[in-house]
Amino acid sequence: MNGGAATAIGFFRPGGSWLHRRNPLTKLLGLLWVLLAAFLLPPPVLVGLAAAALLLAAACGRLADVLRSLRIPAVLLASILVVNALFYPGGRDLLAGLGPFAVTREGVEFGAISVGRLLVAFVASVLLLQTTLPDDLLEALVAGGVSHRVAWVILAAMQAVPRLQATARTILEAQQARGLAVSGSLGRRLRALVPLVGPVVIGALVEVRERTFALEARGFGARRRRTAYRLVADPAIDRWLRLATVAGMVAVVAAAVAVR
Repeated sequence: MNGGAATAIGFFRPGGSWLHRRNPLTKLLGLLWVLLAAFLLPPPVLVGLAAAALLLAAACGRLADVLRSLRIPAVLLASILVVNALFYPGGRDLLAGLGPFAVTREGVEFGAISVGRLLVAFVASVLLLQTTLPDDLLEALVAGGVSHRVAWVILAAMQAVPRLQATARTILEAQQARGLAVSGSLGRRLRALVPLVGPVVIGALVEVRERTFALEARGFGARRRRTAYRLVADPAIDRWLRLATVAGMVAVVAAAVAVR
């Protein structure tokens, strides 16, 4: 797959699974429901949400990709757990002492809950990205009444990381062709980042400027009614699923208020 095609589809992976066939709005509402449930409901719910997300990923044939993607937030999640275990304010139940630091039960519990919530949110977001074509999400949002400007911002956010990866890969290959050493010791690899960061940032800014000009040349700011160049399937089951999801979101909020 060439760089242009890769950035066009973002993290999407083609497939014919049940989740792939769902309307993008249905999946987006499902993600919002998962986020609400993960952050508002009691912590034991996280186990069920995580298990359901992994089972859904396996059913879509994306379980291996989802598990590999967990390397991305691994350092952040580990730091959250360690910092809360050592520095949680108000911790009283001492589990272990590490010199001047103390590991408390309250800190470990809070850190584990925070990590669990972020993990559930991350896995659900990865599933949405890997089973949803960005162009389909854009058209579904506009067809659903969302402003084309807001829809474009969402699309640009979905494609931002793949575009930066493609730009960095191109610049890295060009620098290697000029004799830049990118392998070897850790120090050499860190030094190799210096001639890459500048071109990547400048290239991203230039690309934003060029895309802005291209959009305006195609009448992006026009106020007339727009017609879609592609139609996104929206079967009856998706409409019922969206109604059920909205009802589920109301139920989650009501349950969270009742528990507190």
